Amino acid sequence: MIYYYQIFRGIHLQFIHERGNGVKEMISFVYDRPWIIFVVMTILFYISVGRLVYQQSKRKKAFQMIKSMKNNSKLSKVYLRIDHGYGDFYDVAVSDDGKTWHKALFSDEVLTPSILLPPGQYEVKFSVKSRSGISVYHSKKGVFYTEVTVEPFVDTMIVFDNDTLDSWQEEYKEEI
Repeated sequence: MIYYYQIFRGIHLQFIHERGNGVKEMISFVYDRPWIIFVVMTILFYISVGRLVYQQSKRKKAFQMIKSMKNNSKLSKVYLRIDHGYGDFYDVAVSDDGKTWHKALFSDEVLTPSILLPPGQYEVKFSVKSRSGISVYHSKKGVFYTEVTVEPFVDTMIVFDNDTLDSWQEEYKEEI
């Protein structure tokens, strides 16, 4: 056993010694050619800038496509409402197949936000922060699922009942 320990210790010390020489060689290489640091940093900088430009162009194309679909009325609005209480919807996700979930895309309206969806059959997953009256205290209520049918050029509404914890789809009526 002691014999194996001595062999292992010898190999370990030899590895440290060889590694120490590698570090010394690298330091002497950089010391002899200091411009190499500037070149490497410049290359890495341009790679990161190129990556950022690529990501920004992809985002810009996606937002332009969404904006054009919104202007052409290809996207219908799905409004969210809570009955028998006050509160907010959060962690809203949409799926067309029940397996792949995507974060919901909300409209840019401040007073009556809505989800923008193309026509089709969807399952909506959401959580609710609700309170029964006007108070500071609110409770977070679990994950809820509801089926939504979106028709072209027709706005609809998802209603969540705070008492029964049930949700359903209704036709949207503007409140004046």
